[in-house]
Amino acid sequence: MRFISRIILPCSFVFFSFCGDIERPPLYTLFLTPNLPNNIGVVTTDFASGGRFKVVNPELLLSYPGLTPIHSDAIARFGNDKVYILNRLNRDSVQVLDPNFGFQTISEWSMGSGTNPADIAILGQNKAYISLYGSRILRIIHPLTGASLGQIDLGGYSEPSAIPDNLPEMSGMQIVGTSLFVVLQRLDRNDPTGYFPPGPWGSILLEIDTVTDSIISSYTFPVPNPVGKPQLLDLFGETHIVFAAANRMGFLSQIDGGVVAFRLSSRTFRSGFLFSEAAAGGDILGVQVKNEQLGYASVLDASFNKTLQVFNPSTGQKLGTLLFIPSSYDASLTTILLADDEILYVSNTQFSQPGVTMFDTRDNRLLTPAPISVDLQPFDLIQLKE
Repeated sequence: MRFISRIILPCSFVFFSFCGDIERPPLYTLFLTPNLPNNIGVVTTDFASGGRFKVVNPELLLSYPGLTPIHSDAIARFGNDKVYILNRLNRDSVQVLDPNFGFQTISEWSMGSGTNPADIAILGQNKAYISLYGSRILRIIHPLTGASLGQIDLGGYSEPSAIPDNLPEMSGMQIVGTSLFVVLQRLDRNDPTGYFPPGPWGSILLEIDTVTDSIISSYTFPVPNPVGKPQLLDLFGETHIVFAAANRMGFLSQIDGGVVAFRLSSRTFRSGFLFSEAAAGGDILGVQVKNEQLGYASVLDASFNKTLQVFNPSTGQKLGTLLFIPSSYDASLTTILLADDEILYVSNTQFSQPGVTMFDTRDNRLLTPAPISVDLQPFDLIQLKE
């Protein structure tokens, strides 16, 4: 996993301290960003100096003028009626936005310099977990105050290479009942290419008891390097967690990964892929599954063409291509989100006309002939409800 770096204004990075370089947007923006049920949150970026959190309304096909500043390398989660921004490498903080106050920042908590927060899993009003990509420590905090509630050392699960780095590359998380599932990519940071390839030891899905904060078990992915946010859904008559497991990708790309599903009833991965990179023709970097017959994948091929593909999870068959962005366009399809309204939202970073593209998944009809502008480049998408 590669992250964009930038230099920020000097700020004291004391654990759980407020970072003073945030500027509150003007008060008039409170009246311009209504908190409506179907709104979609958008993390935007200029890939250099900073980003903004924006809100898209799917009924009006527009974005509101929200001006909340965030890091240039960030993702978001929603919980406790708040937006949690994971400001990643070089800001290393969790920023909390209040939808009832114009999505303005109400808190920011440092995770420590270089820790690179990757995800937050929120367990109600009193407990949350933060995975740190650049640390061996899984932090436990109070999601309303940021107070530390403890930590879990996962350094023992880092890759067993000749020169271990004690960093398991923890990333996406999902809470199911009283279990927290944490993705450990376990990449090789000592590889001479510098691209952090997956090693022969494999990636792990770690299960932690949220009552005792003790490790229950670990499960090895059928192929390594799961990327993106895990998706929890009912599939084939039971509950699964679905992942895009890209294996070697980017400048080390190989057709060797695919979409995998973890069956919760048996705590095992289903055999085979729901959709393979061989069928997709490139690295699968994002996935959203609707049901047994319909799924969507963001794919990057060896020529750096980007496609949004439709597939059948039951058969693994590619059904079609909804979007194609040639390598000559400096753009990507960074995130896809299947929301409760049955609309597929796509972060479309075409530099000539960046924005959010929408498809009706009932017939795969394009709803936005031109992407909905969010001013900067859209990078991550969240549904603004639990």
